[in-house]
Amino acid sequence: MKNYFWETLRNYRNKTALIEADSETSVTYSELDELSDEIAEQLISEDKKLVFLFTDNSIDSLVAYLSVLKSGDAVLLLDDKLNYEIRDNLISIYKPSIIINQNEEVEGYRNKPFGRLTNCLFRIERPKIKLHPSLKVLLSTSGTTGSPKLVRLSADNIQSNADSIAQYLEIVQNEKPITTLPFNYSYGLSVINSHLLKGSTIVMTNKTVFFKDFWNTFKKFECTSFAGVPYTYQMLKRTGFDKLDLPSLKTMTQAGGKLNEEMIKYFYEYAEKKNVRFFVMYGQTEATARISYVPFEMLKNKIGSIGISIPSGKLSLMNDGIEITQPHQVGEIVYEGENVMLGYAETLDDLSKGDEMNGKLFTGDLGYFDEDGYFYVTGRMKRFIKMFGLRINLDEVQKMIENHFHFAAACTGEDEKLRILIQTVDEADVKVKQKVCETYKLNPSTVVVKQTDNIPTKSSGKYDYEKINSMF
Repeated sequence: MKNYFWETLRNYRNKTALIEADSETSVTYSELDELSDEIAEQLISEDKKLVFLFTDNSIDSLVAYLSVLKSGDAVLLLDDKLNYEIRDNLISIYKPSIIINQNEEVEGYRNKPFGRLTNCLFRIERPKIKLHPSLKVLLSTSGTTGSPKLVRLSADNIQSNADSIAQYLEIVQNEKPITTLPFNYSYGLSVINSHLLKGSTIVMTNKTVFFKDFWNTFKKFECTSFAGVPYTYQMLKRTGFDKLDLPSLKTMTQAGGKLNEEMIKYFYEYAEKKNVRFFVMYGQTEATARISYVPFEMLKNKIGSIGISIPSGKLSLMNDGIEITQPHQVGEIVYEGENVMLGYAETLDDLSKGDEMNGKLFTGDLGYFDEDGYFYVTGRMKRFIKMFGLRINLDEVQKMIENHFHFAAACTGEDEKLRILIQTVDEADVKVKQKVCETYKLNPSTVVVKQTDNIPTKSSGKYDYEKINSMF
């Protein structure tokens, strides 16, 4: 029987597992094991339950996460700052038995402390819900946006991805990563899982990399690595990251969208100069996080590439059901591995489904590979963009605007830039921008809204996104 990382925490005994920098408290692996065991024992019941966990980068959040993993229940990880409208919609759809880390009243639930977890809500009347035995973790396909469409992950998915990441990043016990991403986001979660697997010490903070306080914390605890999405690295360059004195830094990782080649070159040169490793990676929540990476020693010659498959995985290209075997021919990137999700969930009944993917993921990204077998992404087949590492469904944003404001809207853009065209006689551009930024937690500088008398359409009646894009 496979031993999962949450079942083997005791192996590291008195080694420090977590340091909560903001409160200056810490727990050892033995203490983390005991704390999560205590709550898991109270959670265990005859029926498998669905738990909503609203997370921040704190010891209590991580203890709660491990407790649910150990109990045999399933957990949906959500941002503790999630918009209440989206929160209530998710609760209405999925009817969780327990909601952890919410002190606001929710209709149909009563507040009841649960061990060291004080802000817990228990459903008064539990509906009969059948959860598949393999279901372990649920993540939003859109990161913190809280889309009702969820990714269903098993214990094997999580363990496999943690194993692979720990292998290619060469994670060992003396590593000390600092949290830079929310761990309800698959990239942030993968940092947690892969380092717990290897007995590293994780420094947890809710501070952001854009402020001096964060880097003071980094230096104080002698952290060795941090993770970032494209926006992170763009801001780091702008704020003079290269002038910081960080003697303990050993590794930087980047994923969550495409970083432009100029920026990759800049951070590669910084890493080489400082004797630091810089890993450019590619992944999707549907693969529990990571799919490919560029080995640091190859990055100089492969700038712009998403690299090679992670250990135990396989990358290929498909075009109309036929595998592409020649370099520089464009097709859909396909990934195979044990970390591929069970499938999606959009309704409560979907949580009873088993493995619908059989370890194979059609990514929706178009690309090619070169003579050395390194893959490159050239575009997307579907209407998604990535902002701050979060996948934004353009059709979903369109629908939200139309439902809320009752006028037509068309969304387009590329990574780190969302463009919205609205058809209305009212001066509503400011209100639309405010609503979109608030709902999807976006920086106003990355959202552009324009008004028009008529949204361009094709002869089929569908929006002409090429013309719409040219209007900005």
